[in-house]
Amino acid sequence: MMLIPGPVNVPYSVLQASLHLVNHRSEKFRETVKTLEFLMNKHFGSTRVALLSGSGTLAVESMVYSMVKREEKVLTFPYGEFGHRLKESLVRRGAKVISYEKKIGETFTLEEIKKAIEENKDATTVALVHNETSTGIAFRDLQKIADVVKSAGLKLLIDSVSGFAAYPLYVNQWKIDCAVTGSQKALASIPGVGFAALSDEGMNELVESDLPSYLDLSLHLKFQDKGETPFTPTVGAFFASRRAAELLDKEGIENRWKRHEACARYLRRVMSTMGFKLLGNDANFSNTVVAAFPPIPLDTFMSELKKRNIEITKGMGELRDKIVRIGILGVVDDRAIRRLVNSMSEIIKKNVEFEIPKECELPEELKVEVLWD
Repeated sequence: MMLIPGPVNVPYSVLQASLHLVNHRSEKFRETVKTLEFLMNKHFGSTRVALLSGSGTLAVESMVYSMVKREEKVLTFPYGEFGHRLKESLVRRGAKVISYEKKIGETFTLEEIKKAIEENKDATTVALVHNETSTGIAFRDLQKIADVVKSAGLKLLIDSVSGFAAYPLYVNQWKIDCAVTGSQKALASIPGVGFAALSDEGMNELVESDLPSYLDLSLHLKFQDKGETPFTPTVGAFFASRRAAELLDKEGIENRWKRHEACARYLRRVMSTMGFKLLGNDANFSNTVVAAFPPIPLDTFMSELKKRNIEITKGMGELRDKIVRIGILGVVDDRAIRRLVNSMSEIIKKNVEFEIPKECELPEELKVEVLWD
């Protein structure tokens, strides 16, 4: 059982769909491209979604290069490893980056973001990470942040690689110019497809020169108008992601948001009772990753879980050998959580009996596709 921040376990029909290999200029593939964009637009609440062959990092860098011009002044707010990577991408793009820093395990308040905008009247853009899998912390108040940023007349770019489908996110309604994710996260598909969702406003902000063709969202969208991709795509991953998007549609995006939060709250409660020191609090905890200092030696805890065929991961950067990170994104449900908790009880030698919330369960039609063995 793989409980890491991605890639994730996927439903059986998604895995089967990934085996399709067809001519990427065929009508069958064109239909898949059109259907996948249609469904992802629905899930993002966006105007267009560029479909990119690559990882979540490709989606982030495509957003940066396609939405930010050289010399633009951009505000960013890193609070973990991926926030710093976003900052690095902006610097490489040639933007004038003003970065507000936080200690590991902390995040920014709405007032701090307001103050930063007020201090930088000549800024054009705010770019930030929605959910940090490196620290198990997130911006849970993204709508309020969007209101502040857009009321100041700035562009808003969101790295939601590990946030999409785990929190409310309405690209057009909140006037987010661009938000990106990857197929191997809460969408619950295999790795290989990046998604860049654009709002009505974002479509008017696209840069169409001075960037590599592979990172050019405009170019991808032009080809998608005819159901194609500009370059050879990850064909199997497109079919898998289409199936994953269909299953998300069946579950309902709001139900998936609720499932992630219910599972996260439950697991945090259990681990806290067992003696884990959790990162994050009720105002900023992640719905997709629980990060914590274990009450026993880290390597012992992880190896004991491995003996029980449960894989989690360590921290990143300065937290690498200090914390464990448990990924609960995609199709993780009450059955997976129960098995994990039972195993932790054996290892920690402390039983905790809290009822798992109903919202943590998968609907029956998805439950039969996912085995936790």
